[in-house]
Amino acid sequence: MKSKIFHLKVIKIKSGCNFELSWENGKTIAAIVDYPQDLDQGYQDWKQAYINCYKNLRGKVPKSGRLTVMKDPAGLLREAEARFLSIFHSWLRDGELYEIREEIAKAATDSSINRRYWVDIILTCNCPELTRLPWEAWEISTTTRTNLSGFGTIRIARVSKTIHAGISHNKIIYSIRRRARVLAILGDEKGLDFEEDRKALAHLSKLAEIKFIGWQAGKDSSSLKQEIVKEIANPRGWDILFFAGHSNETAFTGGELHIAPDASLGINEIKQSLQQGIANGLKFAIFNSCDGISIAESLIALGLPQVAVMAEPIHNQVAQVFIVQFLNSLAEYKDVHEALRDACAFLKDQQNLTYPSAYLIPTLFRHPQSVLFRLEPFGLGHSLRNWLPTKKEALWLSAWLTVSLIPPVQDLLLESRLLLQAGYRQVTQQVQWQANPSPVQSPVRLVQIDNKSLEQDNVKLVDGRYMDYGYLASILDKLVTSNARIIGFDYILDQDKQQPDNSKQLRQSITEAINRNTWLVWAAIEADHPADYYGVSAQIANLNQTMEGDITTYDWYVELPSNKCDQSCPFSYLLVLSYCLRNQDSGTTQLAMGLPELQDSNQKFRTSVIDSLNGADTQANTQAHTQTNTQADTQLAWLGRVKRPAIAYFLQWFQPIIDYSLPPEQVYQRISACELLGSCSEDALADDISLNQTIVIVASGGYKEAGIDQEGQDNNLLPLPVAFWRRSEGWQDWFDGKPSFTGGEAHSYIAHHLFYQHLVIPIPNALMILLTAVLGKGFRLIKQDYPKQGNREQGAGSREQGIKIITIDLGSFLINLGNAWLIYWLVYCLISLQIYISLKVLLPTFMPLVVFRIYSVTQRE
Repeated sequence: MKSKIFHLKVIKIKSGCNFELSWENGKTIAAIVDYPQDLDQGYQDWKQAYINCYKNLRGKVPKSGRLTVMKDPAGLLREAEARFLSIFHSWLRDGELYEIREEIAKAATDSSINRRYWVDIILTCNCPELTRLPWEAWEISTTTRTNLSGFGTIRIARVSKTIHAGISHNKIIYSIRRRARVLAILGDEKGLDFEEDRKALAHLSKLAEIKFIGWQAGKDSSSLKQEIVKEIANPRGWDILFFAGHSNETAFTGGELHIAPDASLGINEIKQSLQQGIANGLKFAIFNSCDGISIAESLIALGLPQVAVMAEPIHNQVAQVFIVQFLNSLAEYKDVHEALRDACAFLKDQQNLTYPSAYLIPTLFRHPQSVLFRLEPFGLGHSLRNWLPTKKEALWLSAWLTVSLIPPVQDLLLESRLLLQAGYRQVTQQVQWQANPSPVQSPVRLVQIDNKSLEQDNVKLVDGRYMDYGYLASILDKLVTSNARIIGFDYILDQDKQQPDNSKQLRQSITEAINRNTWLVWAAIEADHPADYYGVSAQIANLNQTMEGDITTYDWYVELPSNKCDQSCPFSYLLVLSYCLRNQDSGTTQLAMGLPELQDSNQKFRTSVIDSLNGADTQANTQAHTQTNTQADTQLAWLGRVKRPAIAYFLQWFQPIIDYSLPPEQVYQRISACELLGSCSEDALADDISLNQTIVIVASGGYKEAGIDQEGQDNNLLPLPVAFWRRSEGWQDWFDGKPSFTGGEAHSYIAHHLFYQHLVIPIPNALMILLTAVLGKGFRLIKQDYPKQGNREQGAGSREQGIKIITIDLGSFLINLGNAWLIYWLVYCLISLQIYISLKVLLPTFMPLVVFRIYSVTQRE
């Protein structure tokens, strides 16, 4: 649980006490109240009744404390306790302390926190009279007490008024914690029974490695002292130091431990050994023995994080009950203060009739810089469980995964990402394709039949919708005379019956093109079901001499061939494949000798082309071993290998995207049909223009009737990155919602990507969300461990065994990075933008970073 921390100083000055409460950001409240004259006498009466009630104490009771046992000593003790606490509570309810009590009570009733939390008061007293008072029983207010109440629970720990050392720093974080190490020292057993102590410690054996040392009959006390000193300073270190036996306060030695019938150890005698033990990782000590206040103050002054002691003499049976309850709570991974409170609550609520006032004896001393120690689960199994999502995390993760799988959301995120990529290209001047600075280096030429061409050439659409095949024939004739060798028509030519004369003219042009060894690719929709198939009419073109390719595309993805292109083959892929086959240099490779011939045969021409590709692939692999293959061979080999990812049949995962972050003028050259034919006098192309080394795509150019099933189907809204490159004209079209991006332009982008092997692989949002959820969880676990294992003490397993991951400096960097979230986001975005260009991998930015942020800050429930 989280905690709010207050520091309270109580200083006795003559007949008064100065209370000073301080907390976050230097806030303070001070008050002065009179010290009750009868408080010291009330304490003495209670202590005498307490000693009179109990026998077999774990300490050396002075003779003055040995009184004749009166009738019903337990009843007398309860009466003395009631009087003493009444004086104590009355003093602390003084009106001068109202602001202090209210500030603490307000912190314990914070409505903005909807879970349990601690309000920790670290108390410093300047004299023994104040230190011995039962501050843990302070009733802060009538509604919020130091017992569990509501969400905020107040608890009080003490601190020595003198501290000589800070908390030792441990500079390594581990991924798999080890078992805690406990050094148990069993002292002089005279009049005591340590069997329950041994059993209670054995209860921790699954969580801790326990070593017992102590006096045994016949053992030399001097060698025992040396053994204790040596073990405390063991280089392997200890997490917990446990002592059971007799102990006493002393004026000058910092407390005394009776380790044998004839031997004792003063804290000052083993000071150096304790300091070494603290440096080696000792975090908590518990002394289940009498009168431990001076012992605790001495150890806190040395820099030990926490010490649990008995403020007064303790009965042997009470000590046994206490340690069992304390260690049971500790085994539940509660911190030492909560475990001590549980044990005291058990003594008060369930054992008060048997052991009156016993709940007032245990107390915790705490170094003001420390984080409370707790045992930590260890091992691979726990580490894996730590990584499991909480209920809140699982809800967030499910929500984001679901959203990431919605196609419109995917398209929106991809479009925005490509817009960002286009801007990055321009800012970093990484616009030019590869190293060639020419404006257009791509072989792709897009001949567009646009509104200007329809108007200038007086073309009338058949039935107000279908392209005039006679006009297509004119374009084909011009392309053939311009030496175009690879031509694709992005039109479904199945209207031969509606325009028989135009169809005849187009067929004649096709025959002439074939005679001049021009390869033609027709648009088709190659559906599995014959009723859904659209393609070129057999009355217009013979597929034994020409080819047809599937023009079905998804808005953002490159269509790749599946299997062997037997049932369906993408339109742009066939164009690029044909270009590569036709443009090999026969002088440097023998692959050109296997090209199919344009003749009327019983085999479809596309099948012959694919067979030629397979033969070229085999030949290229053979030549690869002899290092004689050319660039053309390598390109054909690549085209033979590239296939649609299997998962893309179900989800658009890992299917290459159309890289609209490239400016259109770098991808293809747009030519208006009227410019090609010379009917646009001001924009006409030169008569002697050569299209020999090009891939020509003839497509609609944005006239509103273009489409297969319905009007305007071929016209789409401009992708944001394309609008970016077209500047004011593009943004105007985009904001007006004008569909000015055609299917022919998408095919041109795809043809460019296939020719240059420019396939950008997108990492799916869903996978990145899962990855960043894991990274975010790991970041938060490191962030949680860092203050515990780096600057402050924490649970077991922060030292020698386990797997070392990072140093404290890297931990500090991660924490600071978490606080500079915007900087982290910018760095990640810049890296992902450059990875896109350098490695052709698209890393999502928005959703994964949001999930990372959620996971890195969400607290475990």
